[in-house]
Amino acid sequence: MKKLLLVSILIFSTINALAQNKEKTNNPTDKGHFIVDGSVYFSINNSKSEQDGFETENNTFAFGISPKAAYFIIDNLALGLETSFTYADMEFTNTEGSESSSNSSGISVGPFLRYYLSNGFFGQASLGFGTAKSNSSDFETKNDVFRYQLGIGYAIFLNQHTSLEPLISYEYNKTTSDQSTSEITNNGFTLGAGFTIYL
Repeated sequence: MKKLLLVSILIFSTINALAQNKEKTNNPTDKGHFIVDGSVYFSINNSKSEQDGFETENNTFAFGISPKAAYFIIDNLALGLETSFTYADMEFTNTEGSESSSNSSGISVGPFLRYYLSNGFFGQASLGFGTAKSNSSDFETKNDVFRYQLGIGYAIFLNQHTSLEPLISYEYNKTTSDQSTSEITNNGFTLGAGFTIYL
């Protein structure tokens, strides 16, 4: 009887230790977890625009803040929603050499997807749809915005629930004016960093 009791205690202790070890190794990117992220990014790039048959070359400096939230639908794969607030300064040069400048601010919202590898690297893709307001010395315009972004980053885990995440990505932006036939496409590489909380 004592031997049976001793064996039962030993088995129970082993199962309990294994269960606690499984809880300790619970990965923050496992299915069922959430992430909340706040990212800051900036970019410098060149683009071309066309209006009424005339082409213009543009140099752009952009700065943005991008909060997002997502749910891990399977292990390591998170699907969520991203909101981007952007500010950009643009310089234009037309085919005749005339120069002008403007600035714009906008907001876009759309889905994003992120997949983590076991070594901390991750890939990310996002779409955004929104509006922007442009100001120049002559007039102010409102624009429709479409953007997409593809990037890779690295999660530096500070603990089980937080990480710092530097990111480099390729971004494409297209703005279409509501008041004219003006259309601006803007693409280039973006550097950023995020602070992520895993729930």
